[in-house]
Amino acid sequence: MEFMSALGSQEDAYRPSLFELVAQEKLKDLLQPAVQYILAIYAQRYPRLLLRLVNNHEEFYAILMLLVERHYLKEWGGSFAENFYGLKRVSTSHLDNIKFTSPINSQSSPSLTTTEISKSLLVLVGLPYVKGRLDLFYQKVSGNGSILGDNEQEELENEELQNTETKASRKLMIRLIRLFKKVYPIINLLYYGSNLAYNVAYLFGKTRYYTPWLHLLGLQVQRMSMNDYRAHYDKSTSALQSNTPFSLIKSPMSAISTVFSKLIEFLKVLLPMSIFFFKFLEWWYSSEFSRGGSNQDGDTENVIPPPDKIKPDSRGTKLPSTANTCPLCLASPINNPTALPSGYVYCYTCAYHYVEEYKRCPVTWIKVHNGTEDLTKLYADVM
Repeated sequence: MEFMSALGSQEDAYRPSLFELVAQEKLKDLLQPAVQYILAIYAQRYPRLLLRLVNNHEEFYAILMLLVERHYLKEWGGSFAENFYGLKRVSTSHLDNIKFTSPINSQSSPSLTTTEISKSLLVLVGLPYVKGRLDLFYQKVSGNGSILGDNEQEELENEELQNTETKASRKLMIRLIRLFKKVYPIINLLYYGSNLAYNVAYLFGKTRYYTPWLHLLGLQVQRMSMNDYRAHYDKSTSALQSNTPFSLIKSPMSAISTVFSKLIEFLKVLLPMSIFFFKFLEWWYSSEFSRGGSNQDGDTENVIPPPDKIKPDSRGTKLPSTANTCPLCLASPINNPTALPSGYVYCYTCAYHYVEEYKRCPVTWIKVHNGTEDLTKLYADVM
């Protein structure tokens, strides 16, 4: 496993392994369901405020990630998931220029340009949004989101096409939808197939890009060096020194931007903290502590007490004065102990013959409805 995780990174120590890149992609894919789940939970409490956001979750999430990704691309040179794993985006032209002049780790990589940030946002936010919308539309038109099946839907469309009263725009729409249903699976195959091909090629060092989109953008993903962290720390320190309390009061927009940036930066701390918190809750509710503590005797406080003991009936057999003695044959100890639903214990043969004949408990005189099927053999000491 160590060999596979380091495969392809022997020549360049700052070239991340495919497993790091796949891990950050998985993290990015998990963010949207998490945000949607949180919104759905709080929308039940505040429907007037959040119900519209839940109904338009794709647009809300796209706007949210646009702000988050723009901040991390501008400040760290990488997306939120990439920065979480200590990765950054570097222009391929920059790497080619310094390849023969100085080592990569001798200086921090330059910040992404405005054009590179815009193109990265288009791939990080715009492409997933369009892809998600197309997936939903394909599910709708292919019959998965319709009460009618594919055959019934196709028959209705054929009737509309043959009907002379159907508008030309409607006929055009039907033909376009049918074309989309045929073409989109091929586009989907090319989308995932190209990503897989680039992943495999990157794994064996055949390309510097692990996705075709980075190839189109001319950006490579690299591990962040100590110089990158130092440069960001120096930049943040100088910004804090320039943003005095007086200047923040004088410029409210600058203060709002600073607070918003700090909140976005806190996401890197909030994410692992939330994972630890949910794992702690999972452990807590599955442990004995959630079901109550223990008393001094070691017994749990919430133990259900046993039912009240049924008193002997005057018409029944009298109980023997010594313990572990059968009330019927007075054998001590009881031979092959067997309990009745009343809770009293007898020898198996005694209880079997008595219940088979009288259908009652010998001591309490209560009826044994199922006869000998209600006999329960005891394999522990009855003392």
